[in-house]
Amino acid sequence: MLSPHRFALLLCVIAFPSGAPAQAQPAAAIGWYNGDWQSGIPGQPNWYFSASQFSRVYDDFVVPEGGWTIVAVFSDNRMNFTGLTKASWEIRKNMAPGKEGKKVASGVSRATQIPLPGQAPNAGNDWSGGYRIQVDNIRVRLAPGRYWLNVAPAVGKGLSYANATVGKNAVGDPPGNNGNALVLKPALGVFFADAEQISPAGKYGKARDFSQGVIVDTSGK
Repeated sequence: MLSPHRFALLLCVIAFPSGAPAQAQPAAAIGWYNGDWQSGIPGQPNWYFSASQFSRVYDDFVVPEGGWTIVAVFSDNRMNFTGLTKASWEIRKNMAPGKEGKKVASGVSRATQIPLPGQAPNAGNDWSGGYRIQVDNIRVRLAPGRYWLNVAPAVGKGLSYANATVGKNAVGDPPGNNGNALVLKPALGVFFADAEQISPAGKYGKARDFSQGVIVDTSGK
């Protein structure tokens, strides 16, 4: 069985138009992925309904020397609905607990809802299934440095919770273990709070990091 991050890499390759000449297809790979879902650690609400109704989870990632061109972003979530077509995404910098930083890029874009291997719902487990929400066809140039990402599924009446992780199968820096995640829930008076401080405890601890990632252009263009 493919691990989720290898599964996403395959999808990012086949997502580009198959009719284009091979030499014209952008080369892409996961530049950063915070790691697979860890059961026993409750997630945080992660969804977008409108510009004034949302709940977001942000995770930090480091762009290395030379910079990156981001061509897709994604998050892994526990969700109780299918048929999603859009997601709201943001990339920020200079964030800290209680500090929103500066928005570098954002959008409400077409998204793909991809079932995650081994995370399908069943009667003896959970009410929800695991899905990767991926936004393709973007192009954001980032200079070296630390940034924060959120990808929030656009919901109607459904529920969505960002998957907590401890860094299994992580790619890039940090590998899902530095506890720099921030939570924004304006309706509840939570403004860029340290995730661990406000997350409920589960069998294996509190959520400090969440499963999100970026796909980068590796063509050198």
